[in-house]
Amino acid sequence: MLSDDDILAAVRRGLGAPGADDAAFPAAGARITRHLLLAGEIVRCVETRTEGTAFHAGTRDLSDLPEYDDLDRYPVPPPADPGAARSTLRLVRRGSVAAHACSTCTNGRKPCARCRGAGDVACRTHVPCAGCEGRLCCLACEGTGKRAREAADRPQGETASRVRCRKCGADDAACGKCRGAGRKKCGVCGGTASRPCPDCAGGGTVSHDFCAGTGRYVEWTEGVVVREPVVDTVEESSDLPARAFAWTNEADAWNRVDHVGEDAFPPDGTDTGSGPGSGTRTDLTEATDLTEATDLTQDTDLAEVAARLKPRLGFRDGEVARRVRVRYLSLARVTHDDHPDRVYVVIPGRPAPRVVTVRSPRRAWRLAALALLVLVAVVAVSRLLA
Repeated sequence: MLSDDDILAAVRRGLGAPGADDAAFPAAGARITRHLLLAGEIVRCVETRTEGTAFHAGTRDLSDLPEYDDLDRYPVPPPADPGAARSTLRLVRRGSVAAHACSTCTNGRKPCARCRGAGDVACRTHVPCAGCEGRLCCLACEGTGKRAREAADRPQGETASRVRCRKCGADDAACGKCRGAGRKKCGVCGGTASRPCPDCAGGGTVSHDFCAGTGRYVEWTEGVVVREPVVDTVEESSDLPARAFAWTNEADAWNRVDHVGEDAFPPDGTDTGSGPGSGTRTDLTEATDLTEATDLTQDTDLAEVAARLKPRLGFRDGEVARRVRVRYLSLARVTHDDHPDRVYVVIPGRPAPRVVTVRSPRRAWRLAALALLVLVAVVAVSRLLA
């Protein structure tokens, strides 16, 4: 942390005072306040445990899955990286696996619902002619076999040649494809009025979906442990505006805190859970002193970091691990009676601190008032001219 003398010397250098002359920016009239920028994240690994009935069509070997007796007490080691991607652990309750023969089918087959086990379905014996579609199949008899007094005219745009009608015998009157019949035998059933069922291919039975055609299925009680990261973003600028972060860069003297696992938890004396891997760390006492937990008492800035993080460090339901990774930087805000329109922000850096000059609130108000007066004047003039 910079001393007051270091801060004033940095401002003098920023003003271009030769040799950082004290007279250019005297200590008398200077007011220094310190503000902590804090940014980073708290990543918690949050766990949920659920239990339910699992089902598998057919047979399945479950020996590769871990077994448990009490899901809440089943130990799962905390993750090495609390920010790791979502993970799912599936378990089998001991003694719950049961294999069954399917009672609603026969060896995985059941009667076809479409043909009701017959293997075939009804079919039209004839279909409309593809050439004339049953319309004006014969210009003389129109497919009836009895000639009309006057033959019908050819359809407009028709170019295909007409042939002798097999029903009425008129020349050059019938469709060349059906020869006046207007229809043809069905190409699927050959006019028999019956065709193989498309669902069962004529077999009369289909595979049973419930057991996937195996005639068997397996049920068991499954426990599922899901872990996923929950990120709490930290960005605090003390009493400075949020844009204060934009005044800094990576070359500044940021300090960093990175704690994982128990180092990132509140100190002893709080409830850390009811069993291995249970993650029920919910009884955080109000008296917890985080400065003791993270050995921060030797550094004033670090102690303030701990104080600011404390409200965020309560245990969440299901939390099994966490990482606290933040960086902090102490800025000095300097005002002076001789410089009422300026605020100097001193930022620790390497090799030397640097200074950012911003408008003072007083000057900002004056500029806003001036802008308002100009606006009023413009409105008044425009009304006079109107």
